[in-house]
Amino acid sequence: MRTTNLRKTHRHIGLTLLLTVGVAGATGLVSASPVHAAKVTTAADYADGEFSGLKRGDHGEGVRQLQELIKSAGSGLEVVDGNFGADTELSLKVFQKAYMIEPTGYVDAPTNSILKGLAGDSAPAAAQAASPAPEVTSAAPAAQSAPATNGLVGLKIGQRGATVKKAQGLIIASGFPIVGGADGIFGARTASALRSLQNANGLTVTGVVDEATASILLLAQGQQADHPAPTSSNPLVGLRYGAIGSDVSALQRALIANGVSVPGGADGMFGRNTAQALKQFQSAHGLEASGIVTTETAAALANTNQQPNAGGTSNLVGLKYGSIGHTVQQLQELLIKVGLAPAGGADGIFGPATSRAVKSFQSTQGLSVTGVVDEATLAALKSPTQAVTTPTPSSPSGYARYGERSQRVRSLQTALVNAGISVRGGVDGIFGGGTASAVMAFQTSKGLPSTGRVDEATATALSLAAADAPSSTSTVTVELDAFPVGGHCGYVDTWHAPRSGGRRHLGADIIASKGNKLRAVVDGTIGRMRHDRPGSLGGNALYIRTDDGTYFYYAHLDAFAEGLETGMPVTAGQVIGTVGSTGNAGVSHLHFEVHPQGGGAINPYPVLNAAGGCS
Repeated sequence: MRTTNLRKTHRHIGLTLLLTVGVAGATGLVSASPVHAAKVTTAADYADGEFSGLKRGDHGEGVRQLQELIKSAGSGLEVVDGNFGADTELSLKVFQKAYMIEPTGYVDAPTNSILKGLAGDSAPAAAQAASPAPEVTSAAPAAQSAPATNGLVGLKIGQRGATVKKAQGLIIASGFPIVGGADGIFGARTASALRSLQNANGLTVTGVVDEATASILLLAQGQQADHPAPTSSNPLVGLRYGAIGSDVSALQRALIANGVSVPGGADGMFGRNTAQALKQFQSAHGLEASGIVTTETAAALANTNQQPNAGGTSNLVGLKYGSIGHTVQQLQELLIKVGLAPAGGADGIFGPATSRAVKSFQSTQGLSVTGVVDEATLAALKSPTQAVTTPTPSSPSGYARYGERSQRVRSLQTALVNAGISVRGGVDGIFGGGTASAVMAFQTSKGLPSTGRVDEATATALSLAAADAPSSTSTVTVELDAFPVGGHCGYVDTWHAPRSGGRRHLGADIIASKGNKLRAVVDGTIGRMRHDRPGSLGGNALYIRTDDGTYFYYAHLDAFAEGLETGMPVTAGQVIGTVGSTGNAGVSHLHFEVHPQGGGAINPYPVLNAAGGCS
């Protein structure tokens, strides 16, 4: 499998395209993907860095390599699973907009050319996987060395050394912070900050230091001496108009949580709407209304006590095809309530299914059929003026349905995996957006209607037997064989306490010192591991699952135990990591959840008390 020297994080990507059309965008830019049968891609197919033709429905090693590239470039893609589903399609469009090419959602010739450049197609895949990024020194290979002209021209992703460190200092001094500071490694963070600088100065946005960019950087050389380059551990600091990615989504969610309306919701694009919302927030808090996230602004945003509009729906106005996030999920839930459930359910992705549902609803209410949520559409969703008669098809009795958590969901996911279809999130017994996308990919591969629902034809093709619907888990009791936190700690009952964005607390927060050992509470298997990234809530997190589907969620870990991997069996009391404050934590603690038989979370407070509590 090809690896790249792109670091898996992202910040600002200057978007000249977004500066031209704004967040609302021109829907005319969205064009249909070419029609072709879904295919399974192999590493050999993409050994020369060609990705041309990949589109939704494809899966395999080639798709996985594509996902790695666009994720590292700051597209907002969270999961690399080799399955080209709705998430990958939308993230690819974000990637295409960042490089000022038509956002088609599939790999056309211009997109393929850029991907080849990012992948470093001049080097064999095996060599790339085995070799770290070279130092930018006189001894480095010619292909990786920066040209002699002023020492900066030619710097790009994958290089490292003193010259890169100098360039990073100049980028920061120019007003474009890089999380982690000037570390001498030209990764995705540095490339994103450089693109923002190029964008702000009217230069061609490439993420590579050319002559014009070097000249701009050298203007900051005097400033750098007088003003040490600022650094910040807060990924929001420095965000401004034109930025894109999960950090922007986190900023937008924080604004919404503080009662500031962001038309379009948390779509990950810092356009005019987000800039105006940020200025409004800054003015309300006595800060300079610059429209740029300063350290003071980030600190004020962290105070989520003021939430007059949290959990409301006023921020749904402006949602359209391509939007993502919690506000889209709210819209989808409203559509489901009126009987127009999008295929895939409330997955937070405004794709074709949600667009069709919005248009269908607008048609039934006598509104302009645009597919965009305007004030009239939102008002009608809350109080429909006409009956919505369009039936919502569902899976036949005996097969798993969207939103279900059960053993028969696990059987479905296992059948999909055995059929060569990747399931985002793995075999976890939860029928969410990832499983729906996998069902759609399988249906496409078999020439069946791509609905994301398990009908008789799909079940037959998967050799899936019918099974009884799950019973309620309300009477299920869970016992722990070990307490999750070692050493001194403390916790109280915060079940369903309010959280930002209208969320409710679904676990217990066990306060303990950073570095305290975390232990497996039962014999089980590591079901999934998540690594901290900008904008994540849980930070470093993992799941321990048992044979009956019950799972325990650990979040905000400082580090995982050495050698711990997904799928590894663990025993009760085994050390699995240490307490930390990664993600949206604030102070060092363990966020702990209990999900009996793979169902919804239950209050863990009495379960923890029964296990002996803190020492």
